[in-house]
Amino acid sequence: MDYEQTRLKIVQNLKQSPLQRAGLVKVYLPIDYECSINTYPVLYMHDGQNLFYPGSPVSGASWQAGEQLDQLQKTGITSGVILVAIDCSVEDAGLDRMSEYSPWYAAPAVGLNHWQNQKLTRGGKGDLYTDWLTRTLKPFIDQHFRTRPGRETTLIAGSSMGAVISLYTALKYPDIFSNVGAMSPAFWFAEKPLRTFIDETDFVKSLSIYMDIGTRETSDSSLQCFPDIYLEGVRSFYQQLSRKPFTRRLCLNIDHEGMHSEKDWAKRFPDMLRWLLKSDL
Repeated sequence: MDYEQTRLKIVQNLKQSPLQRAGLVKVYLPIDYECSINTYPVLYMHDGQNLFYPGSPVSGASWQAGEQLDQLQKTGITSGVILVAIDCSVEDAGLDRMSEYSPWYAAPAVGLNHWQNQKLTRGGKGDLYTDWLTRTLKPFIDQHFRTRPGRETTLIAGSSMGAVISLYTALKYPDIFSNVGAMSPAFWFAEKPLRTFIDETDFVKSLSIYMDIGTRETSDSSLQCFPDIYLEGVRSFYQQLSRKPFTRRLCLNIDHEGMHSEKDWAKRFPDMLRWLLKSDL
């Protein structure tokens, strides 16, 4: 591994009792953290098992997040970012992840109504997860690390269902987050309730929202309609969000031939950070 493993701190046994499961949080520190008194923006991300280690037990691949953050800092794109990586639930053969990353039970997009898949029995724990993240995890991180705790320097991001819960969390807690990264969002999982939630959400604080999507995304290669469901769903939500008064900045990055994979998310990860941190793509 090329990144500096001594700057990857493991937080164990952080109380996650509302989720009724054990959890692991990894904190990756900037290059100059130990030799400075600087404070740093914080990026909260989900599916933490996939962010650092190749051969992940969840996906088999890695975002190479440590190497990429180091490179962004070395080249002056950032002045350093603290990454808080939250492991997803692996219970019930990993299907519990779908429950934690949606506040609603599955209400799939048109075209998936007859899809027979165990994922469509999940959902409903998203509020427990977001409440724990904001009320327990963030105060812990701000207490134990040199963060810039304000909303303008607090980011949240994820991919697929992690993108859904990232957007939901920022909309639910606008006093805490002002920057959202939603990569390959699985808006199809609970499309109608999410649309209603966005329609009914109104606050004066502004958000910067980065979204991206590949043209070959799928969650089931046997369904020919899935790439269009991903692509058109994100385009539709982009239009909906563009009309909301809280949307300060909005980006839709379409990755031609991009797929639903860690490899593609790793490729676009620097683009997301550059945009959210107000650098040019």
